[in-house]
Amino acid sequence: MAALKLSLFSNNFPEFFIIDHDGVVDIAKIETESDRRNATFQWTGPSLNFGTKGMLVRAVSPPGFCLRIATFDNFRIHSKFFTGITDPQVKAQVIEESTYVLEPAEIDSNQASFRSVKFPDRFIRHRNFELFAEPVIPPRELQDACFRIAQPLHPTDF
Repeated sequence: MAALKLSLFSNNFPEFFIIDHDGVVDIAKIETESDRRNATFQWTGPSLNFGTKGMLVRAVSPPGFCLRIATFDNFRIHSKFFTGITDPQVKAQVIEESTYVLEPAEIDSNQASFRSVKFPDRFIRHRNFELFAEPVIPPRELQDACFRIAQPLHPTDF
């Protein structure tokens, strides 16, 4: 099966995409070619159907970075190089903290939300343009956890 490449933009700020900024992940406007690269991901789940589990992994070089919930940083979303981890327990923990269930967004069921598998009460959401894994309290925060799936912003390397 072909890998599912995509970019994700904010439902309530449609010019702002999820971007990996050298280890921390935000929503921001695409201003450079580097931004296009860093806003292109692979969904590792078997499909983009709601209810599937997967990880969001960088789809461009360098490969092997996933969007991880950093419990050490107030549940901020960081990118983490996981493919080179040699300790099986550490690698399993990173994968667990980086796996999400693709769900219909509560505010717009045609769009997507990403609920943590390890912390099932937490969703990827933006707050002050930074990404966190947090519980979403209706109604205002529902928009912050709603993302639109778009075609990849950059041709992928692999």
